[in-house]
Amino acid sequence: MDKKNYINGIIYGTLAFTIWGILPLYWKAVNIINPYQIFLQRVVWSFIFIAILIIFTGKSKEFTSVLKKPKLFSKAIAPSLFISINWLLYIWAVNNNYVIETSLGYYLNPLVLTLLGRIFLKEHLNKLQIIGISFASIGVLLQALFYGRIPYIAIVLAVSFAIYGLLKKTSPFESLHGLGYETLIIGIPSVIILSIIEGTGKGISGNINPSFWFLIALSGIITATPLVLYGASTRKIPLNVVGFLQYIAPTIALFLGIFVFKEPFNSNSLISFVLIWIGLAFFSYSQYKLLKNSSN
Repeated sequence: MDKKNYINGIIYGTLAFTIWGILPLYWKAVNIINPYQIFLQRVVWSFIFIAILIIFTGKSKEFTSVLKKPKLFSKAIAPSLFISINWLLYIWAVNNNYVIETSLGYYLNPLVLTLLGRIFLKEHLNKLQIIGISFASIGVLLQALFYGRIPYIAIVLAVSFAIYGLLKKTSPFESLHGLGYETLIIGIPSVIILSIIEGTGKGISGNINPSFWFLIALSGIITATPLVLYGASTRKIPLNVVGFLQYIAPTIALFLGIFVFKEPFNSNSLISFVLIWIGLAFFSYSQYKLLKNSSN
């Protein structure tokens, strides 16, 4: 193992998941406009930033060549729809004080992704994974009982991002190009809608200090940067290490929800999260054993 690559991989992965974890602070900072406008702005600025990265890395010809192949380009439509659902709901949830529930969703995501792999890709579930998913399911059911409702925000976030991950697993595009096509697909209607909003005087121009444009433009950078760091990390360290690092993000979000945004978190919620954490421990250990056996 290359020690330098390993350390760099740990740094890249930690930075990626830390950025994802503190994102609620940013979405709260830009909630002068409604969540729908934030989402539209995020899509447009993400495409602009990703396009700059593609040009900078000298891959623009490869990127534009796919645009001339409708059948190939259409493979980016489904991922773009599911990442749109995930982004929009996440922004809405954060700005409506459901940060803790969003963290629950991202704790559940790897478990849901494993379950989808079993259903659609016929991947085998071992006993530890079944136990892990069972504990997490009980935790979610208890959370539903304690809330008096199904934690639909957490479930939709987990399922939408898991389906997105499933689609990306079979995607013919590299990570940066794929995200470029996805943001282009949802960016075209986003530009049209934003133009109408700005044209009717209900947008940023004339209503908010012009400096806000700089703040909202950062949404493109904070969207693409962790994805690039994540991609670099997975190429330098084992996936079982990445698996442990991924829990940095929902853990930070959970603490932000409790201690910064003062969202309610009682002993009942703690019980639910503990069950989910137990499930994740079984799941993570199963991944460790699988990767250890495959390397022997």
